[in-house]
Amino acid sequence: MALVIAGAGMAAAVSTGGYSPSQQDCAPNADASTTQTAQPGCHNFKVNVADGSGRRYAQFGIGQEAQNENPHSADASVTPNGQTPGQPASGPSVGTSVETANGPSVTPAVHTGTPDGSAASLLTGGQVYLGADDNLDTGEHDGVDGQYGTQKSVNGPSDGGDIEVNWHPAQTTTWLADLMVLAHGGSPAPIAENPVPVADAGGGSCADGTCIGVYTARRSIYQGGGAGPSGQSRDAYNYQGKTWDPYDCNSGDPKSEQACITEGGHSMDWYRQQEAHNVYVEPGVTVYEDPDPQASPAGPKQLYPLPSAYAGTCGVAAGGGAAKAPGSPVTNGAGQVVVSPTKC
Repeated sequence: MALVIAGAGMAAAVSTGGYSPSQQDCAPNADASTTQTAQPGCHNFKVNVADGSGRRYAQFGIGQEAQNENPHSADASVTPNGQTPGQPASGPSVGTSVETANGPSVTPAVHTGTPDGSAASLLTGGQVYLGADDNLDTGEHDGVDGQYGTQKSVNGPSDGGDIEVNWHPAQTTTWLADLMVLAHGGSPAPIAENPVPVADAGGGSCADGTCIGVYTARRSIYQGGGAGPSGQSRDAYNYQGKTWDPYDCNSGDPKSEQACITEGGHSMDWYRQQEAHNVYVEPGVTVYEDPDPQASPAGPKQLYPLPSAYAGTCGVAAGGGAAKAPGSPVTNGAGQVVVSPTKC
């Protein structure tokens, strides 16, 4: 599965299944367009191996870069006791950091101690995470800066994505209960949304307003305020009830942030407030317009929003935007053909 990082010079928020600034050890505003420096400890590429509570047992990262810099630092560590993000490891650990900005230098770090058995928790649940963003591209910074009505829209960097593998064998009990309900005429949605209870995997990326994801279980990819017609939730491929921000509204620079108001009459925060509380991707393959108003679509204005497509355990869907389908029993209010026999 490929992780695509693209779109230099454009802004398109990372609305995919698992990417988050916290997984990258970054503050949400670390990539603000008005910030040219690197945030200490923040990474633009990160691999984490963690248990179900988020404690990390192995990690590797490439350090965030200042504007117009290329990658020049990296660090890695391993500990059998687990490490809470943002805190030093307790007990035994081995690690190293590499810096090449002023000539290559390698700094090893070895700490002694006694394993406390925490690693056994990986048997009951855990995650392997790989995430990256476009700060890898010469230190690009193009997230919102908190000005001009964007304070509540801070959502990490622009383009990027992630790949995840999660295991959670304890979910089998709930899954079997859902299966029994289905056998007695109940809803098939819980099984369709999580067809393999022991583990799930997936990945996705967003670039220049276009997002694509492949997942084996339902995931929330974006969280809005729930004030608009979409209400509490919607699927990323289903545009019914979505209030789209203006084409020129994005996080690329202060002028683009102000375009939300000058062209649409509302701030970026308002558009985020209109979005559903949870925007989901379902098991299968989904192509969709980035739901985050930070995004800057690269295609022609006439093609905004990008027509979506979905095929998976919850059904099939296609259309919307410039590709509206004619009215029919399976056409929704956004002009999309949506067939969902499982009612996810």
